[in-house]
Amino acid sequence: MKNFKACKLSSKRRKMMMSKLPDEILIDILSRLSIKEAARTSLVSRQWKSLWKFYAGSLDFDCDSETIVLLSNGKKRFVIEQPKFIDWVNQVLDALHQTRTIEQFRVCFDLGKDQTSTIDSWIGYAAARKVRRLELSLPSMFAKDKKCKFFKYLREIYNFPTPDQLMNKNNNLRNLKSLISLRLESVNVTDKHVSYFLSEFPFLEELSMADAPYLRNLKVVGGGGQSLKLKHLELRYCMEFRNLEVTAAASNLASFIYAGPMINMIFQDVPQLSSVSLYSGNYWDVLVRDGFEGLPFPVLQLQMLTLDFGWMMSCYKFTCPEFPKLFPKLFPSLRQLELVLWMLDEGTVVFVASFLRASPYLHKLVLKYKIHPYHTVSMKKEDPKLELFHQELAKKGCKFECLKEVEFLGWNGLKRDVEFVTHLIEASGSLERVTFDPCDPFRVGIMKGLPLSPDVVANEEDARNRARDLESRLSPRTKLVVAPKCHCC
Repeated sequence: MKNFKACKLSSKRRKMMMSKLPDEILIDILSRLSIKEAARTSLVSRQWKSLWKFYAGSLDFDCDSETIVLLSNGKKRFVIEQPKFIDWVNQVLDALHQTRTIEQFRVCFDLGKDQTSTIDSWIGYAAARKVRRLELSLPSMFAKDKKCKFFKYLREIYNFPTPDQLMNKNNNLRNLKSLISLRLESVNVTDKHVSYFLSEFPFLEELSMADAPYLRNLKVVGGGGQSLKLKHLELRYCMEFRNLEVTAAASNLASFIYAGPMINMIFQDVPQLSSVSLYSGNYWDVLVRDGFEGLPFPVLQLQMLTLDFGWMMSCYKFTCPEFPKLFPKLFPSLRQLELVLWMLDEGTVVFVASFLRASPYLHKLVLKYKIHPYHTVSMKKEDPKLELFHQELAKKGCKFECLKEVEFLGWNGLKRDVEFVTHLIEASGSLERVTFDPCDPFRVGIMKGLPLSPDVVANEEDARNRARDLESRLSPRTKLVVAPKCHCC
């Protein structure tokens, strides 16, 4: 009883202490919560009733996974859910009309040109409050009542305010100059837009553009000859894009991500570039033919590298004596390697082994499988050559002494995969952690909430069991991690 009273008194004291704090500090505390959590604090006391309306944190407006599922199976209608989403955003912004600054403004929903005035007003709201991070992700959502379920026509895509509008003194858009991060998906921007972002947003550190249909050429130069603060550049599936030139003005650039068809790329004097991700099968021929010398960036200074070659890696027929010659130069700085592939066949294993051998200080290897129903049959056919091939690799003395962590994402647990893992375990003397996750790593964004078929759920559970069977082959110092079921299972 005494303990109960003591706890009750302690709780009262904490509330009294909190009530004595200045409003500025309380608002700062609230701004570290999500907007929904901050709004709930209005029920705490009279003092807190209106504090959340000065919220200065991250405004994140995203569609919940339940709605995505119900839209896909027709139990909810897009023509109803889209206006509801817009009303939700507007209601929150109306309630927060007193706030002076916000850290982040993010919208993720299927919106387009028909909602131009609404989206423009949202950007104006964020700009007036000197937003630091702005993200508009407006891709097409799968819904049964939509005519076009998987993509948007060019005429449907939202157009970002023009540079002239951004420079207009009579609106709030000029305040976007405070941005440190700008991420745009399924938003129409042109070469002039990007030139304006780079020259007029002096604090911009991150620029990401995806599905921008009219973006063709990008030259990363500084305004007035000054160096840019840009650290992260990302271009994804801008299908008309042709030329990228990164000049010495981008001397702070640390990471670059590109996905799409092969383009002309020039990188000049980028001493900080340490992380590169290429999601394009077209670059496979460059690697095989030129041994990385055909790539435009300095690979020897890279610490993180992601390569997606899909089925093309499997099509190339390596032989065992070939593999030491694939990468004659070492990668002395490489610490993390991520490879995206269809399956582990002989060609793929040669490539992976070659890369590991050429990266003596590699700490982490991630293999990410592209799970596709059309490849189910070919994946189940076991390759009798693989077991002999692993034995041949062992004879050549392939040791990966610095490798500490390996992840298999989209793990299927076939015999060929088990054999490869076994070889890695035997060749890696410092392995600390092996992770297996059967969930499809490419079920992201609006696809993540869609339900899985019973067959897929059963196959994933079988793969988990096969991963657990490998525990007996691990040393006591190596931790086995098997990811739980996906939330959508």
